[in-house]
Amino acid sequence: MLVIPTPISFYTSLIYNLRNQSPMDSNEALQRLAEAMAGEICLAENDPGAIMRRWRERFDISQKSLAKHLSVSPSVISDYESGRRKSPRVDTIKRFVEGLIEMDAEEGGRVAVALEKLIAPEIASDAILDSREFGFPVPSRLLVEHLDCNVLTHHNLLDRDIYGYTALDSIRAIVSLTPQQLLRLYGGTTQRGAILTNVSTGRSPMVAIKASQISTSVAVKPAVVILQGVKELDPLAVKIADSIHVPLCVSEITSTEDLVREIRAFDPQM
Repeated sequence: MLVIPTPISFYTSLIYNLRNQSPMDSNEALQRLAEAMAGEICLAENDPGAIMRRWRERFDISQKSLAKHLSVSPSVISDYESGRRKSPRVDTIKRFVEGLIEMDAEEGGRVAVALEKLIAPEIASDAILDSREFGFPVPSRLLVEHLDCNVLTHHNLLDRDIYGYTALDSIRAIVSLTPQQLLRLYGGTTQRGAILTNVSTGRSPMVAIKASQISTSVAVKPAVVILQGVKELDPLAVKIADSIHVPLCVSEITSTEDLVREIRAFDPQM
């Protein structure tokens, strides 16, 4: 009799395969990233293909390039992502996940390094609304313009390049994350945007960013800070941004859901 695995047993089998057959098992951080990716795909019962597509896009890898790396036809990748092939097998998900990480490693591992920081177990995942790596330099002003922002400080610094962004729920982040954890969410580089939602005055997130520099040995700050949901901007937030030489911007997008939708629609190549 054919036994169709439940999502949990399927997931368990997949993680076993990743841990016992993966060439990445000597790197705990990469292993954790691979397991997070695979787990999200296999537990998405309704549309695993959409999750596969989202991960591929996060790594900024085309269907054609991934197909070549995996020695399959591009139509195979397309069929899974579009849902024409409904249920990817354990070995398919394993090859897909490892393929993305291997291809990223060939380009220096920029995306994987940043994503590893986001899934670190000590960082509360519910504070992270979205994260993305571009894989190539993008002037921060393009993201600022896309999110319909008013620039309050250091407009001249918006030509600095960023390689990605992290969007946080500011309330959850401030309550649950230490300054060191906030620092890790910026990717360990100044070439990253920080998007903070559900902000009322802007004071708390800017104080947290300032504190993350004071409390660490290396002063790392985001290349640009974008606030959403501001009701009455605190002058102290502007003063802090000005003092640490960070462009502070306020998005005119009123809802968090709309903001997340817009940042996911952002195409830096257009």
